[in-house]
Amino acid sequence: MVLPSLTYKCFITIMVGYLIGSISPSFILGRLLKGIDIREKGDKNAGTVNTFKVLGFIPALITAIFDLSKGVLTIFISHKIGIFYPLDMILAYSSVLGHIYPFYLKFKGGQGQATSVGVLFYFLVMEILRNSFDINGMLILSVFTILIFYSIKDYEILGIFVIPVLILFITFFSKDILKGIAISFYLLHMLWIVIMNLKRKGYRLKESTRKSIVWGRFFARPFGILYIIIYFLTSKKVIIYITGIVASLFFLFDLIRLSKSGINVVIMKTLKFFLKEKEEKTFSSMTHFTITSFISFIIFPRNVACASILFPIFGDMFAKLIGLEFGRNKIFNKTLEGTLSYLAFSISAIYLYSTIVHFDLSRGITGALIATITEILPLKIDDNISGILLPAFVMNII
Repeated sequence: MVLPSLTYKCFITIMVGYLIGSISPSFILGRLLKGIDIREKGDKNAGTVNTFKVLGFIPALITAIFDLSKGVLTIFISHKIGIFYPLDMILAYSSVLGHIYPFYLKFKGGQGQATSVGVLFYFLVMEILRNSFDINGMLILSVFTILIFYSIKDYEILGIFVIPVLILFITFFSKDILKGIAISFYLLHMLWIVIMNLKRKGYRLKESTRKSIVWGRFFARPFGILYIIIYFLTSKKVIIYITGIVASLFFLFDLIRLSKSGINVVIMKTLKFFLKEKEEKTFSSMTHFTITSFISFIIFPRNVACASILFPIFGDMFAKLIGLEFGRNKIFNKTLEGTLSYLAFSISAIYLYSTIVHFDLSRGITGALIATITEILPLKIDDNISGILLPAFVMNII
C-alpha cells in the first residue's frame, strides 16, 4: 500500500509543480503593459533579465520574485501531501520544466535560472538550519568565489568555474548522496544555461589564449591525482616504485629528444598538443612534475606529500587559463588575476582533500599560500619544483 500511495503523491507533486512553473508573469505583464509577446523582444525569452530589458524594473522585480518562488512553492505543496526533504527537491524540478516548457505558450518559456536559484537558496537554508554545513567549507567557497569574480569580472563566466566547485562542496557538506543528487539537478541546469548563453553570444577564448595553452597537457593535468589515490590505496613503497618509473620514463624521453635534434624536431611537431614551444631545448614541465613528486613522496609523510602536489595540479592549471584570458595587472612575469586564481583553486582543492583524509586544514592553506608566492616570484626554478617541495617542507614543520 505504501508504494502506490507514494507514487500517487509524486505524480500529484510533479503535475502541480509543472503547472506552477508554467505560469509566466513576464509574458502576462508584456501583454498587459505593452501588448507584446516578450519572447519576441530583446533576448527572445521570458526570463527575468529579458523582462528588465524590455519592460523595466518593476515588472522584472515581480517576475523575479514569482520565478524564484515557483520551486519553493512546489516544495511547500509536496510537504502538505506527505513528501519531504530531499525527495521534495527532486520532484520540484518539474517547476523548472514548467517554466521552460509552458504548454499554453507552445512550450517556449524562460530558461529556468531564477526557479533553480530559488530552490538552491531553499536547500542552503535547510542545510544551515540542520547544522549540516561546515563553516570552514562555507568560508573557503566564499573566498573562492570572490577571488575568481575579481579575476574575471563576468557573472556568466563566473558560473563556469564556481558551479562545478559548488557541486563538489555541497556533496561534502550534506554528506548525503540523495541530497547531492537533488541539488545537482538544479546546479547542472544552471551550468548548462550559462554555457548555452555564452555560446549564443558567440563567446570564445582569445586567440592568444588558445595558442598559448597546450590543451592536451591542460586536460591531462588532473590525472595527477591518481598518484594520491594510488598512495592511499597501497603503500609508500608502491607509490615510490610507480612514481620512480614514471619519472624515469619522462626523463629518458626528454634526454633522448634533446640529444638528437632530428628526433626532437619530429617529436615537437608530432606532440605539439602536449609539448610547449619553449620546451624545445629544455626538459618539459611534465618531467619536472614527475621527478619532484617522486622526491616529495620519498622525503615527506603521505598526507603532506599528497597535499603538496595538488597545488601545481589545480592551481597552476587554472592560473594559466585565467591569467592569459583575463589578466590585467602584471606582476613580474605573471598576472595578479592568474595568481589569485592559483590561490583560489589551491585552497579549494586542499579543503576537499582535508575533508576526505582528515588533513589539518590550516597546514594545507599555509601550503597553498606558500605555493602561490613561489608561483608569482620570478624564480629561475620551474613552478612544478618550487610549488611542490617548498610548500611540503613548510607544511611538514608546522
